[in-house]
Amino acid sequence: MDRQFATVTRASTGIGYEFARICAREGYDLLIAADEVDSEKAAADLRREPGAGGVKVLHLDLAKQEDIQVPGCHQGRPIDVLMANAGRGLRHAFLDQDRPHSRCHRHECDGTACLLHKLGNDMRRRNQGRILIAGSIAGFTPGSF
Repeated sequence: MDRQFATVTRASTGIGYEFARICAREGYDLLIAADEVDSEKAAADLRREPGAGGVKVLHLDLAKQEDIQVPGCHQGRPIDVLMANAGRGLRHAFLDQDRPHSRCHRHECDGTACLLHKLGNDMRRRNQGRILIAGSIAGFTPGSF
C-alpha cells in the first residue's frame, strides 16, 4: 500500500515541527516546506520517528511570490494532507523591528492563502484531502514583545 503524502509549512521549529512529527508518526511521507536554517536538522530528526516514511525538505518562502508557484510542492504526487502553518513572532519588540521586514508577515499570509487556494482546489477536484491552517498569533499582530 502506498503511503499518503503530507506537506507541512514552517515545519522546522515550534508548532509546525510538532505537526510534522505527528504526520511522521502516523506513517505519512512528508514534505517540509520551509525557509528556515533548521529544516535539514528537523528532517533528519523526523526520519527517526517510529513509523516515519520518507521526509524531504523544500526550501520555500511563502513571503515570495515566485516560491508560491513552485511546482515542486507536489513532488509529483497528490497531497493528501496540507498543514499550512504561517506567521511567527520575530522574537523582539515590535517597535524595534525593521518595518520592511515586519511587512513580510502580511506577504507570508497572502502566500499561504495562495497555496491553500491552489492545493485546496486540487483536493476538491480529486474529492479527497485534508487541510489544517494554523499559525502563531505573534505572527499576525504586534504584541508587547
